[in-house]
Amino acid sequence: MSPATEDAGTRRDASRSSLPALLALVGASMPMSLDPSIHNIAVVAAGNELHMTGAGRALAASIGTLCIAAAILTTGSLGDRLGRRKIMLFGLVVTLAGGIVTALAPNAAIFSLGRVLSGVGFAASFGLSFALLRAIAPDPDALAKAVARWLALQTLGVVVLCLLGGYLAGVSWRAAYLLGPAVGVAALLLCLRSVPEARDPAAGRFDGIGLALVAVGLVAVLYGVSNAASAGWGSVRVLAPLALGTAMLVGFSWWEARTARPAFPIRSFGDPELMVGALAGIAFNIGNAVVAIQLSLLWQYVYRFTPFEVSLGQLPFIAACIVAASWAGSLVARGVSMRLLVPVGLIAMAASLAAMAFAGPSTSYLVFVVPLMVAGVGLMLTQAPTANVFVAKPPPALVGAIGSSRTAFGQFGFALGLALSSSLVYGLFSPDLRQRLEQAGATPAEQAQSVGIIQSYVQTGTATAYDAKLVQEVIASATTAYLDSYRLTLLVMAALIAVIGVVCFWILPRHRSGGAPAAAG
Repeated sequence: MSPATEDAGTRRDASRSSLPALLALVGASMPMSLDPSIHNIAVVAAGNELHMTGAGRALAASIGTLCIAAAILTTGSLGDRLGRRKIMLFGLVVTLAGGIVTALAPNAAIFSLGRVLSGVGFAASFGLSFALLRAIAPDPDALAKAVARWLALQTLGVVVLCLLGGYLAGVSWRAAYLLGPAVGVAALLLCLRSVPEARDPAAGRFDGIGLALVAVGLVAVLYGVSNAASAGWGSVRVLAPLALGTAMLVGFSWWEARTARPAFPIRSFGDPELMVGALAGIAFNIGNAVVAIQLSLLWQYVYRFTPFEVSLGQLPFIAACIVAASWAGSLVARGVSMRLLVPVGLIAMAASLAAMAFAGPSTSYLVFVVPLMVAGVGLMLTQAPTANVFVAKPPPALVGAIGSSRTAFGQFGFALGLALSSSLVYGLFSPDLRQRLEQAGATPAEQAQSVGIIQSYVQTGTATAYDAKLVQEVIASATTAYLDSYRLTLLVMAALIAVIGVVCFWILPRHRSGGAPAAAG
C-alpha cells in the first residue's frame, strides 16, 4: 500500500486494534445486510396501515435498493477523497435518520423518504466498511483472512438478527425498521474508537459528471431488470429503462476514458482478477437469488412450508457459508489461486442447483440438505477470493470506489437472477398448465376458474368456494406444471453459472499476478 494512503502510525494503530476494528466494520455492514429480510416482511404491514396504492407499494418496496445503486460509487469516491471512515460514519448517521423517518412515517410519502435516506446510508456504510478492511489489515495475508472473517461474521450476524427482526416485524413493522439503525449506532460508537481513517491525498478532483452518469445508468438498468419478472422482457417498462441505462453507461464509459483522473477507471477491470471478481460476483448472486427466492417458493407452494419453516430450511446453506468462509479465506492467504477457487466454487453452486432441480411432489426436505451445503461452500469459495481482490487490487486512490463497486455488481446479479428465473418459471408454467387442463378435459369456463383456484390455494391452502373435483384436477395439474417449470428453470440457471465459471477459468492467468494494484488509468 502506498505511504500516501496510510502512514506508519496508522498501520501500528490498525494492528493493535484489528479485532475490535473488524467487529466494528462487520457491525457497520449489518444495517444493509439485515434490511432485505426485514423490509420484505414489514413493508406489507406498512402498506396496509398507510393505505398505499399498488404503485405506492411497488415504490416503497424498491426505492431503497435503487438508492443504494445510485449512491454506491459516489460514496466510495467521496471516501477516497474525504476519508473512508468519515463517509462510512456519515452513512451510519444517515441510516439512523432513515430508519427513524421510516418507523415514524404517517403516510406513504414520508415512508418513501425514509427508505431513500436508508438506501443512501446503506451505500456509504456497507461499501466503505468493506473498503476499510485494507486499512485494518494492510498485510496481504492478513487482509485475506480479514475479508473471510468479515464475510463469516456478517453471515452469522444476519442469521441471529434476522430472527429478531422477523419477530419484531410480526409485533410492529415500525419497531422492525429500527433494528438495523440500532445496530448501526452500536457500530458507529465502536468505529469511532477502533477504526483508523484511510484516504489518499492524491485522489484528485471529484468526478461529478461521471458519477452522475453511472448512477442514472445503474438505477435504470436495475429498475428495468427488476420489472422483467412481472411485466415481461418485451414490456416498455423493461425496454425503456434498459435503453436509458445502457445509454448512460456507454456515456459513462466514454467520459471516464477521456478523463485524466476518473472516479472509476473502467480500465482497471482490464486486470484479469478484477474482471473475474465482477463476473463471479454477478454469477454467485444469480445463484443466491435462485436459492433465496425460487427454492423458497417451491417449499411454500408445493410442500406448504410456513415462512418460518422456509427460514429454518435455509439454515444448512447459511451454516455452510459461515464455516466455509474461514476455510476459503485461509486458502486465499496460503496462495491458492483464484483460477482454482472461483471456477470450483461456481461449478459447485451450479451442481447444487442442478441437484435441487429434480424435486418431486413429495420429495423429503432431507434431499435438499446436502445440495444446500454444497451451494454454501461454493458461494464462499467464490466470494472469498473475489472479495479479496476488490479490496487488495485497487490503487490507493481508488480503494473506496472499486471496493464499493462490488456491491453494485452483486445487486445486478441478484436482480438478474430473480428476473431470469421468475420469467422462466412463470413463462413456462402458464402454457404447461393450460395444456394439462385441456388434456384432462377441462372446459374453457373451468380453465378460467383455475386462476382463482390456484390463488386461493396458494394464499389459504384450500379452495372451498369451488367444485371439489375441479379443485383436485387443477391443483394436481398446477403442481406438475410448476415442478416442470421449476426443474427447467434451475437447470438453465445452473448452466448459466457453470458457463460463467468456465469463462472465469479462461480469463484468469495460469500464474498469480502477485496482488499488484490494478492500473488507475
